[in-house]
Amino acid sequence: MTLNIHTEENEQRELKLTIEVDEKRVEKAMRQTARKLGREINVPGFRRGKVPYNVILRRVGKETLRAETIDEMVQPIFEEAMEEVAPEVYGRSTFDDMEIEPLVLKFTIPLAPKVDLGDYRELRKEIEPVNITDEAVTEALEQVQTRHQQIESVDRPAAAGDLVTLSGRGELIWEEDDDEDEDEDIEKEGEETSAESDDDTAADDDDDYNDVIFDEENIDLPLDPDELYLGAPFINEIIGLSAGDDKAFTITFPEDFHEKELAGRDADFEISVLDVKERELPALDDELAKLEGDYETLDELRAALREQLEKQAEAEAKNELIEGMIDDMLEKAEIVYPPAAVEAEIDEMIASYKDQVTRSGWEWDDFVKLQGNSEEAIRDNFRESAIERLERQQILRQFILDERLTVEEEDVDAAIKKRLEDFDDNDEFKESMRKYFNSGYGFDMISSEVIMDKTHDRMTAILTGNAPDLEALAAAEEAAADEEE
Repeated sequence: MTLNIHTEENEQRELKLTIEVDEKRVEKAMRQTARKLGREINVPGFRRGKVPYNVILRRVGKETLRAETIDEMVQPIFEEAMEEVAPEVYGRSTFDDMEIEPLVLKFTIPLAPKVDLGDYRELRKEIEPVNITDEAVTEALEQVQTRHQQIESVDRPAAAGDLVTLSGRGELIWEEDDDEDEDEDIEKEGEETSAESDDDTAADDDDDYNDVIFDEENIDLPLDPDELYLGAPFINEIIGLSAGDDKAFTITFPEDFHEKELAGRDADFEISVLDVKERELPALDDELAKLEGDYETLDELRAALREQLEKQAEAEAKNELIEGMIDDMLEKAEIVYPPAAVEAEIDEMIASYKDQVTRSGWEWDDFVKLQGNSEEAIRDNFRESAIERLERQQILRQFILDERLTVEEEDVDAAIKKRLEDFDDNDEFKESMRKYFNSGYGFDMISSEVIMDKTHDRMTAILTGNAPDLEALAAAEEAAADEEE
């Protein structure tokens, strides 16, 4: 036994690994290194490869030879120790410290997170069935109408329902109370350093930016309060204007305006009308159904839209139920994970962010500099989100493990069969998609859908008090395994 291994786990799920190496093993390795050096260097009076160990030792020095030897020993010794200890490694280990003589190596190994979900099976919730109203179907039909509308420029003043092309700018008006609050803040802050003043200037710039609520050079806007986010007060000022008209005006947003930051506020606008277009919507009839797709009648289209809305609503409800139960389990759970787990999560988020930036045509370093930022600062900005994402992932993973949920071959086959039903009767294309879903990314996607469907069903059973007994499930699994043997 040439290694003396000590392990100690800290409160952050990190294993502190200390390896003491027997001196005889080091000396043996030093002789091997010396033989290798003897084949590479010229020593007067000796043939290459025949230089005695003591000569090599005097030639390169004991400290140098030992350092070079240890450098090559670290990785294999670490791997040997890891095989003996066999920890639940969660991320990349770090080499912390080393004592040269006697040789002692110290590492930190991030361990898999520990999650205790507590009494989550006691959670209860009333689950409302998905219900698609006639109003929702009517709104969907109106969207179909809009997709097939005819648009034509007209030489007349804009009227309600038209589409206008505008340029201009709109800003919120500062109120006296805002100015007084700002003065009070300045008095409280007192005298600032030059660096702090720079920060204040940047903050003021941000405030100015937030005051701008409309800044466009060329934008098409429908004169319909249900479609335009600025609502009726803005639309009423545009109605009656013709292409080429300019107008400056002030509007007051209603106290119950849907955007709370605008509710009750005044805003100044300077607008130029570039074009006025008339919209002609097709009638809600069978012809519209034929325009939209493979439908013969308006009733067929209406039924298809209802089915689409139901699928969307069911998917949203499923996601809300899962996310909501994860929220509830987070309140009860005890989670311990190593700091490296958070860093790994941030690494993924940074990699995704970099990909978005580079696909937009930017060089990453140039983008970071333009933001007046550093990658380290960006990492810090991601940290809170990374922690939340990590904890939610661990809660979900532990739930799947605790509930003994698995993906079986027949589950995947059934999911693939259902997917293929959505495609046209093209046997060649279906076979191509079948192969895609049975391997690589396609298989991962289908498997993920299967496990999330099972997760949703089990969560529903728990919340409604109808969950199967876990001990009975375990017994059934053992019996099935015995039968296979």
